[in-house]
Amino acid sequence: MGRFAQRYDLIRHLVRRDFTLRYHASALGVLWSVLLPLTQLLILVFLFRRVLPLGIEAYPAFLFSALLPWAWLSTCLSSAGSLFLGNRDLVRRPGFAPPVLIVVNTLSNLLTYLVSLPILLGVLVFYDRPLTLALLAFPIVIAIQGVLTVGLGLMVATLNVFYRDVQHIVSVGLTLLFYLTPVFYDAKSVGGAYALVFRLNPIAVLIEQYRAIFFYGAAPAWSSLLASALAGIVVCGIGYGVYTRQRHDMIDVM
Repeated sequence: MGRFAQRYDLIRHLVRRDFTLRYHASALGVLWSVLLPLTQLLILVFLFRRVLPLGIEAYPAFLFSALLPWAWLSTCLSSAGSLFLGNRDLVRRPGFAPPVLIVVNTLSNLLTYLVSLPILLGVLVFYDRPLTLALLAFPIVIAIQGVLTVGLGLMVATLNVFYRDVQHIVSVGLTLLFYLTPVFYDAKSVGGAYALVFRLNPIAVLIEQYRAIFFYGAAPAWSSLLASALAGIVVCGIGYGVYTRQRHDMIDVM
């Protein structure tokens, strides 16, 4: 129990330090965590309401409810490649568990998501979207995405120690995954064989559950959520297996 409390205190300290240092010496400070997703929101709203209109009601609220969790995932995976390499001293320290860095990165970027949450709620109210008891399912979806993100991040951080191309492959993969995930469009408009891609994509499933909770005010699809949870646990297990298998060689390479 004492070791667990010690590990908890360490993670809490590192999350606070990481989140604080991210905006240190910045004139706008933590406001950047809000301005960046808002800028992306404005660009996509202009593009898909004015240039290529999709005809989706209350489109800014529709988009923002999915854009924030996507930003959480993409930011975590984009930065995962440098976590072990950029913290060599910690990784080499006896008694320190390097996977803690992945957990810290995930939680620190989650804080950015939570900081933007009041703005999302304001946008939903502005467009008369219902705020219902379905919001109580929000922590469950957050937890599932967190487990999935930690697993993916652990794989990326470990493999990038040996193959520096991994972080570039992740950047390309995230670009492709963005278009295969219903962030700026409605998954219901996709039919045929392409619909199978969404059902097999746990990220797409989670994005749909966020949208159900916030935009539609409906309970998530529990069967789909369970499938995503199982996928997250499997991915997390694979990620930890990759790390465990390469742990000793990783220390030597660094």
